[in-house]
Amino acid sequence: MSRKLQDMKDQKEASSSKWVLFSVFRKGEMDLKNEDGTVLIVALLMLILLTVVGISASTISSIDIQIAGNEKLYKTVFYAADGGTEAGSELLEKNIDTRAFTTTTIGNATIYNNDFWAQTAMPASNDAIIPITNPTGNIGLMIWGNSALSTGGAIQLVAGYEGKGKGASGSGAYLVHDIRSEATTQAAAKATVRARWRHMI
Repeated sequence: MSRKLQDMKDQKEASSSKWVLFSVFRKGEMDLKNEDGTVLIVALLMLILLTVVGISASTISSIDIQIAGNEKLYKTVFYAADGGTEAGSELLEKNIDTRAFTTTTIGNATIYNNDFWAQTAMPASNDAIIPITNPTGNIGLMIWGNSALSTGGAIQLVAGYEGKGKGASGSGAYLVHDIRSEATTQAAAKATVRARWRHMI
């Protein structure tokens, strides 16, 4: 009798254990389906995403500002160098007319070679320097050249076989100079423009 009661007690405990285990599994399933706190996690992810987007936008804006500043500086220096060729041609004409400068300053230009019109090879250093005020810098001018014969020209007015042949022709020479203008600034920007100037003799 006691044996039978023990078996029934064991079966009851086994059944109770199975029910407890089943209840634990059911409770786990219910926990997995619980969505409490999802909004908080989604909100944190959105904040992280917005932070990354904001940092990227700030970095891109800084790079764009730097690119725009460099582009502005380069164009300013380029146009300064281009203007240097115009100033160089004026200095060259004055130098040819006077054969040599008697002063070291003409306007705001400082002259380092008083008769640069006569040099035939590219000099090792600047013949003249013109300061730049905005941005701060200098325009260095190198001028050299040589003489050449012009091709000349002729015109025939009427036919010569009619006995009235008349014509006109002419030729000459000119000086051909290269003007090298290099503009530099304290911001390490540099631009070089080279032009050719022809002076008729």
